[in-house]
Amino acid sequence: MRQGGLRITSSRRIITEQLLATDDHVTGPALAERVKQVAPEIDQSTVYRFLDSVAALGLTVQRHFGDGPAVHHLADDAHVHLRCSECGSVTEVPHAEFVSMAAEVARRYRFEMRPAHFAVDGTCATCTDPAH
Repeated sequence: MRQGGLRITSSRRIITEQLLATDDHVTGPALAERVKQVAPEIDQSTVYRFLDSVAALGLTVQRHFGDGPAVHHLADDAHVHLRCSECGSVTEVPHAEFVSMAAEVARRYRFEMRPAHFAVDGTCATCTDPAH
């Protein structure tokens, strides 16, 4: 964060600790609630500004899945999201699974994909075949 020009304040340190303590993707409201449990004096808007700042620096990735709030995760965890448009489940697929597809798209369409973080909508196995 310092290299990106952000001062390391006590509030940012607490928010960072809570972000790093999450096991999965986290929404702004969920992170704000975690922070509030530890430091009630930190306003929700401070958490949102922090998330915007670290996303702008490329330290986190922010994605929207449907109508809900954006989810955030660390940028070093490169993966693709498969989102079921029926039930809303999200499955993470390692980035390496899409490397060959990105190479094929570059070759055929002369377009360089950056498949490190993106989402694909579709239908999961459970929704496609409820007997599954």
